[in-house]
Amino acid sequence: MNKERNIFVITGPCGVGKSTVSHRLAQTLDKSSHINADLIYEMVVGGYEFPWHDEGKLTELLWLNVSSLASNCLDNNFDVVIDYIVFPEHLKYIEKLKCKYNIVLKYVVLMANEDTIRMRDRKRPSEEVMGDRAIEVLNEFRGKKIEKKYILDTSDKSIEDIVLEIKREERFIVRG
Repeated sequence: MNKERNIFVITGPCGVGKSTVSHRLAQTLDKSSHINADLIYEMVVGGYEFPWHDEGKLTELLWLNVSSLASNCLDNNFDVVIDYIVFPEHLKYIEKLKCKYNIVLKYVVLMANEDTIRMRDRKRPSEEVMGDRAIEVLNEFRGKKIEKKYILDTSDKSIEDIVLEIKREERFIVRG
């Protein structure tokens, strides 16, 4: 059996630092890949719809692709960092990999207060600014009643401190 590998699912609303944290986390691991699922979703050209408008039509395809990429990386003994808006009900797609591989799955929901999210959103390149949609997603996460152990407030933390906490804390491990 292959050595135990890790899958880190880094999620949260727009502006909490998902991509920045995911990339930095992957850099700190010996052999790793960073799967930015937004890029996979955007591979759809004909028939593209914004994820919040597609009513789940492309969700299955997205997760098939993410799971395939993760599987390929795990087959080659890479740790995997997945960066996307992942609600608890989406974890079922990743948990399927636990049956095939010896993995530790960590689910980390990065959060920040509304003012921090708005400030960070305004600093993005103009084509990436989400505006009110960032707050809508924040409220979606709040409405999901996610277990507190998975939530990591990034409002007043450095990227390095966030990455260290993700790597060290066992509270993020999805059990079962």
